[in-house]
Amino acid sequence: MDIIFLIILLGIFIVPTFLMSRRQRARMTEIQKLQDSVVPGDRIVTTAGQHATVVSTTADTVDLEIAPGFVSTFEKLAVVRVLFKADAPQIVEEPTLFDDRSEIDDVDPQTDNNFDDRADGHPENR
Repeated sequence: MDIIFLIILLGIFIVPTFLMSRRQRARMTEIQKLQDSVVPGDRIVTTAGQHATVVSTTADTVDLEIAPGFVSTFEKLAVVRVLFKADAPQIVEEPTLFDDRSEIDDVDPQTDNNFDDRADGHPENR
């Protein structure tokens, strides 16, 4: 009876550990493939959360343009996510009503009966 209890107890701890290590290994393989697939023009995110554009790559490093004209070299291990690939079609957002401020600027608060000085929210926005 004691040996069966010991085997069950070991199974309870060993099986989840084994399953987690398999999942972790699969995730690491996926990240490795992602890091090897970056090409110039890709928009990526680093482990520090920095968004940048890939300028060039080597076997172990990647040159990233962090700001216009500012290129920095990182290890490929720092790449954790690709926002969009260089050869992928870009999604262009269409302007919304709030992008064109000219209509809002034409409103005169003295003559507009619907004007509420609290409409802008925070006092600094007034």
